[in-house]
Parts: sequence; C-alpha cells; structure tokens
Amino acid sequence: MMVVSARLYAASRSVEALWNRSKALGIGRSPDHELGRAPLLLQAFAIQPINGDPYIGMLETPVTSSPLVAGFLSNLPAYRIGVSPLQRGVEIGLTHGFFLVGPFIKLGPLRNIPGVAEQAGSLSGAGLVLILAVCLSIYGKSTFQGDGPEVGVKTLSGRSISRDPLQSADGWDNFAAGWLVGGLSGVGWAYVCTQILPFYR
Repeated sequence: MMVVSARLYAASRSVEALWNRSKALGIGRSPDHELGRAPLLLQAFAIQPINGDPYIGMLETPVTSSPLVAGFLSNLPAYRIGVSPLQRGVEIGLTHGFFLVGPFIKLGPLRNIPGVAEQAGSLSGAGLVLILAVCLSIYGKSTFQGDGPEVGVKTLSGRSISRDPLQSADGWDNFAAGWLVGGLSGVGWAYVCTQILPFYR
C-alpha cells in the first residue's frame, strides 16, 4: 500500500501525468479548454506535502509556508516558548476578558437600563472567565496526567528542541492561573473603560 501511494505521489508531481489526468477529466480537449489546464497545474505545484513527505499529514501551501504567516503565528502567546506559561495565560486572559464584556453589555437582557447594563455585562463576563478557567484546569488535569514520554522532541529536519513548558501538568496549571488573573483584570479594565471614556455613551 505504501509503495503504491509513493508511486502515485511521484506520478502526480510530473506535468505529463497532470496533463493526462486533465484530458481524462475533459479539460483541454479543445482550444476553449486550454485555459482550464493552468489552475490544475498551478494547484499541483503550489500545494504539496510539507518537506515532500506525504506521510506526515501536513500540506504546505503558499499561505501556510509564507514568512509573514509563520512570523505571525510564532509571535502568538500560545506558541512563544521563551515566555513562561503564567505570562502567556495572563496575556491571553487579558485579551479575552476585555473583549468578553462587550457582547454582554450590548446584547444582554439588561441592555436598556442605564447604568445597570455595564455592571451586569461585566459580572457576566467575569462569570464566563471563571467558567473557562475551571474548564482549562479540567483539561490540564485530564491531558497531562504523567510526565510524558521520555523520547526527545525533534523538528522535521531532525534537530532536537527543548520541550515546551506549557505541555506539562505544572505548566498548564500556571497557564490556567494566569488566564484567571488576566481574564478578571481584562473584565475590570473593560468596566473602567465604560465609565471613563467620554464617547462610550
């Protein structure tokens, strides 16, 4: 089965095989269909398995392999290995806590009562942050029950890298604690902003 898959993969990368496949599908039989061949050929060369290995299960596309997207994703707090899990949790919690309050204020059942909508929305946002912190703790306890495998982590090129401290029971507990503190701080800051910003009303 693996030999057949490898042969099919090698055949699909050649232009001649793509042209024959497009003929079988009815693309390119007449001069009107000559333009239909280009997207098929471009797609075959633009979307390939990462590192040319079809058994990894990851596709490399112009979007996922661009330096801009890779730089953006590597700077997200969840993927910054150099930052402690507690600080990552605080940063993610601040952002989520700040933005959770708005829908509760503007769409909640007390939205038409002046002065009460902000308080009720902030309390609802704080309640949701508490529920999500409990969910994070449950996930950490159920996922990271042991110390993990003794095998080292390697990149696709074979380079050894250190294990992310977030991927452990202690790291996840610190992340959940940071999430709770950051989320409640974000909710508090959102409430303060509703009281002091002149253009809010």
